[in-house]
Amino acid sequence: MRIKSILYIPILSFIVTGCATSSGVSPLGEDSFMISRNGAGFWSSTGQIKAVALKDADAYCIKNGKELQVVRITQHEASGRPGDFPGAEVQFMCLNHNDPALTRTKLKKEADRIIEINQDIHSKKDTNIHKSEDAKSDVYGELIKLDDLRKKGIISDSEFQEQKKKLLDSN
Repeated sequence: MRIKSILYIPILSFIVTGCATSSGVSPLGEDSFMISRNGAGFWSSTGQIKAVALKDADAYCIKNGKELQVVRITQHEASGRPGDFPGAEVQFMCLNHNDPALTRTKLKKEADRIIEINQDIHSKKDTNIHKSEDAKSDVYGELIKLDDLRKKGIISDSEFQEQKKKLLDSN
């Protein structure tokens, strides 16, 4: 029974990682390179894929007697569509051990969302127009209220005329 469980471990490891793909190291310019990796299935972890890509990049630099300087890392989560598995891309440089670029900031987060803000901006003239329209609608509303009071007999015709004159004169 123990022998069977020992055989399952390599088979399971192959299933989980064996089908993962790598672009290999591709040159981008002088001392600049890129490597990308894709997972083998929905069970692949983006973090694991990224870690393996970083290890591959580091091994490539060490093999050439240089140090790894990560320029940019991007990752892609699985969408759930068939064949769309998680992946990661590492852009890096292999620099000499005494290169001053090794001490600069290593990673810079890029915006992954753009927020657009639309504001309704009015000129002073527009604002005055809106104010005068608001004032007119307020006067009209007040006149309707006064007329309702007159119709219900709460105020007399003469009181209605007096209040109406005050409202119209104030605007």
